[in-house]
Amino acid sequence: MKKLAFILVAALAVAGVASAQAVPWGPYAYSADQTKLVKVDGKLALINGMIGLSAGDKTYYTPMITRLVGFVSGLSEGSSVKLEGYEYPLAYAPGYSMLAVTKLTLNGKDYNLGSYGPGFGPGYGMHGGPRGGMWGRW
Repeated sequence: MKKLAFILVAALAVAGVASAQAVPWGPYAYSADQTKLVKVDGKLALINGMIGLSAGDKTYYTPMITRLVGFVSGLSEGSSVKLEGYEYPLAYAPGYSMLAVTKLTLNGKDYNLGSYGPGFGPGYGMHGGPRGGMWGRW
């Protein structure tokens, strides 16, 4: 019985150490210090379940474009576009980056999608407020 308890405690300790490792996912997968303004052009494609663009040896995921499909005429898979925005390299996938698009050019027409600068845009970070912290304004 003591051996079983010891093995169980040791297994839980190993599982705890393994699960406490840093996971490069979400906003922690890239740093705002690594961002740079890029201009890419190519055809939109569905890449690993997300709308993206392959240019040269890099692949850019474009989450902002996902929100525009169906609202911008002609924006669909295979559309030739020119994108301008901030690149966030993904730590866990060296050939892939997220692209925070600030300008979209489609069929000769420019669409200004905002200029948040190198950061995650509105909605990220603490909200502050009179009490401060995350729940200050809620």
